Amino acid sequence: MNDILLDDNLDLAIENGDFVVDDAEQQHQELILIAPQGSFRGSPLTGVGITKYYKSAFTVANIDKLRQKIRLQMQYDGYTTVKTVINSFEDIQIQSER
Repeated sequence: MNDILLDDNLDLAIENGDFVVDDAEQQHQELILIAPQGSFRGSPLTGVGITKYYKSAFTVANIDKLRQKIRLQMQYDGYTTVKTVINSFEDIQIQSER
């Protein structure tokens, strides 16, 4: 899905004085991972809040809990097939389809 893109600082990406519009699926997934619930006014239950997991132990129970939360949040946002690989809390790979 095409949308307005953000830069690495989560500011609007601007080129030649105009917004950059391109495929934003990965950006949407990243924002869902970063944002804690309550961050999106139109959808207050959307968000994983990945930063709270950084302080927790990298255990099987925590990984399973995070994987389930990611899957549910992606499904809430309209993704149908969600496969999540968690190598660490900083290395999460999501494969999904709309």
